[in-house]
Amino acid sequence: MSGVTDKRTKATNPRQSKGGTGRGAPRRSWRAWGAVTAVALLACSILVASASAQQSGKGMTDAVSSEQIAEKLLNQVREGLQAYNSRKMLAAFDREGMQGYLVFQDQVEAFFAQYESFRVAIRLEESSVEQDKGTATASFRLEGVPRYGGPAVRREMDLIFEFVRTQGGWKIRDVSPRSFFS
Repeated sequence: MSGVTDKRTKATNPRQSKGGTGRGAPRRSWRAWGAVTAVALLACSILVASASAQQSGKGMTDAVSSEQIAEKLLNQVREGLQAYNSRKMLAAFDREGMQGYLVFQDQVEAFFAQYESFRVAIRLEESSVEQDKGTATASFRLEGVPRYGGPAVRREMDLIFEFVRTQGGWKIRDVSPRSFFS
């Protein structure tokens, strides 16, 4: 009778364990306990990750350095210029919070109208972030090919960018001097 349980033995032997910790307790395998533990640990880790993502002030600044924030925004400006796409460039700026944004937008559109293409090099000199605001100084080199012929126009200047965290992510709140893009 290998592998077959004799029903008479179980019925006549009341001390034989049915599994578990006491009489009549259901039999549980280690695999089932492992699965329950894994699910509980997963739930706990999701809660901890969610709580730390919602932490204000430190959450994103701790996870991402001021240098990474500034480089991302400056790259967006560079990519917009090089792709000759003023909308892409202006998307890096805080439309709602930037003082005189509409005047700046017109200035950038007029700047694009003067040239048919741009080459841009940006070198981040320094950056800092405190809570939801930051600044960056960047060496900005721009070469534009005039729309109606003539030699390429070159500009080089250190620009100061102020950026803030908005509901849509980090955006440039101001650039100084703005005249660089005119």
